[in-house]
Amino acid sequence: MDVIQYFGNSGWLIIPFGLFLGLLGYRLYKISLFIIGLFFGMALGSWIGLNIDNSQLGLILGVILGLAFGVATHFLIRFSLFLAGMAGGVVLATIVLREIGMEPASTEALLWSLGAAVAGGLLTLALYKILILFVTSLIGTFMIYQGTVHFFPSGSERWSWILYLVLLVVFVLVQAGARKGHQDPVEKEKERRRR
Repeated sequence: MDVIQYFGNSGWLIIPFGLFLGLLGYRLYKISLFIIGLFFGMALGSWIGLNIDNSQLGLILGVILGLAFGVATHFLIRFSLFLAGMAGGVVLATIVLREIGMEPASTEALLWSLGAAVAGGLLTLALYKILILFVTSLIGTFMIYQGTVHFFPSGSERWSWILYLVLLVVFVLVQAGARKGHQDPVEKEKERRRR
């Protein structure tokens, strides 16, 4: 599921979205969830396009699914939390599977990714206060990774992952600080709907 292929040689365009999610994901969670839904739909469309050997259909389907998921996340809070957790689970599974050398297109990798997606979605529903902070930080870091990794010289993969790990820690710390000063976003949304 590589959304970066939609951007061609301009993969760096994904970096601002990653920064937004990493720094403001908890505070502006509705916009963050829209972005996650959009990119999740685009990744799903990309994956379908690759499997049927039709990249144009994958692009069209990705945009349609992305907008549908993005709009759905804006109005359906529980669904959006589940979707964000699923996206975080897929990102985490992708990182782990790459590190252990498993082929991303294999059936086994797909099953691991699907399991991680469901587990991430369920965990986010149960522990949304902490996990929305972590999931938006993780997805933001992954987007920055996708947009910048090709700028590193070959052979740097042995040490470049440390930079992304540090970035993830910075994102989590920044958002944890923002969390202390703000009301729980889901409770805030419930109060707004009651009025």
